[in-house]
Amino acid sequence: MTVKLGLWDVRIREDLVAFEPYAWEPSTEEIAKEHGLRPEKVIRMDTNVSPYRPAAVMGRIAQELGKMKVNQYPDTSYRELREAMADYVKWDANCIVPTNGADEAIDIVSRTYLTRNRNAVSPVPTYSYFRVSTELQGAQFRGVVRGHGFYEDVDAILAACDENTSVIWLCDPNNPTGNGLKLGTIERLCEETDALIVVDEAYHEFSGTTAVNLLSDHENLCVIRTLSKAFGLAGMRIGYLVSNEEVVAELNKARPPNSIGTVNARCGEIALRSHNYVRRDVERLVRERERIRSELSKVEGLRVYPSSANFLLIRFLSYDARQVKRSLLRRGIVVRSFDGNPYLNDCLRVTVCSKPENDRFLKTIGTALTESIRT
Repeated sequence: MTVKLGLWDVRIREDLVAFEPYAWEPSTEEIAKEHGLRPEKVIRMDTNVSPYRPAAVMGRIAQELGKMKVNQYPDTSYRELREAMADYVKWDANCIVPTNGADEAIDIVSRTYLTRNRNAVSPVPTYSYFRVSTELQGAQFRGVVRGHGFYEDVDAILAACDENTSVIWLCDPNNPTGNGLKLGTIERLCEETDALIVVDEAYHEFSGTTAVNLLSDHENLCVIRTLSKAFGLAGMRIGYLVSNEEVVAELNKARPPNSIGTVNARCGEIALRSHNYVRRDVERLVRERERIRSELSKVEGLRVYPSSANFLLIRFLSYDARQVKRSLLRRGIVVRSFDGNPYLNDCLRVTVCSKPENDRFLKTIGTALTESIRT
C-alpha cells in the first residue's frame, strides 16, 4: 500500500537527479573561519571582480537613497538604464535588454531558444554556466574542444551543429583561458548557421574588442555585457543583452518584469554615465596583469598563458596544482581550480587584484610551490 504524503510526495525533474550544478564559491567568512584567519586577511583571487570600489558612484547613490521610491516597483522597461547602456555601447536603446547580471542574460537566452530535443554548441573549456543554463532547459550541451592556444576550432564547431542547434555560446575574452575571440570567427558562424550566436563580453573593457559592430550585418547575433567586472559593481548584479529588435522582442517574452531593483538600476545608470573611472581602473589592472605574468613566467615548471582579461591561467607542469591551491589557501589567498576538468586539471586561474594584494600573492606562491613539487 502506498501512502501519499502531500508535498513530501512531490518529485523533482528526473533530469536534475544527476545534474551537475554550478560550483558556488564559499564566502570569505567561511574561508577565514575554516583556516583560522581574519576575514580582512583573505584575498579573493578566484572571482574575477575588481579590487576597486567605485566610491564616486556609491557616493551619488548615498545622496539619492533617501528620495528613492523603494516602496514602488521599478519601471519595468528600465528606460533610463537602457538609454545609459545605449549611449555606452553606441546602439539603439530599443535593442537592449537589462538583466540581473550576465547570468540572467544567459538564462533568458536559454529560456527563449532552448528546450528538449534542441542543443547548444560551445568551444570548451569555457564559462561553465553556459552548460548549466542549457541543461536546465532540458537541452543538450555540446562542447567542442578548443585548438592550440585555446582558440576556437570553427570547422569543429560547425560540424557539431545540426538542424536542432539553436544557440552557439562564445566568450570573448574566454573565461577561464583569457584568450580573445577573432571577429572573423563570429562572422563565419553567423553566416554558416541558423543558430543564435551569443557572445559573452563580460571582460570587454579589458580587451577593447567587441562584436557589437557586427550586429548591423547579422540578425542572428547577440552580445552580453555586465557591470560586474571592470565597473566594480558585482554586488549590484547589472548586465544587459544587445541585439536587433526581432531578437530583443523574443527575449523580452522570457525576461522577468522586475529582476533589477530600483537602487541597482540607478547605480548602473550613474556608473555608465560616468564611466571614465573604468578606464583608469582597467589600465592599472592590465599593468598588474602583465607584471604578474612576467614574474611567474620566470619560474621553471609554470606556463602562464597570455590574457586579454583581468585574470591569468597558470598551468603547473612540475607542481601539484591542487596542493598549490591548498598552500595558498592556508595563507589566506583564494584562487580558482578546475578539479575534474580534463583540459584544466593541472591549472589554476588567478584574478588580478590591487598591487599590494598581488605583491602578497607573488611573495606567497614561492612557498606554495616549494611545498608542492611533484615527486
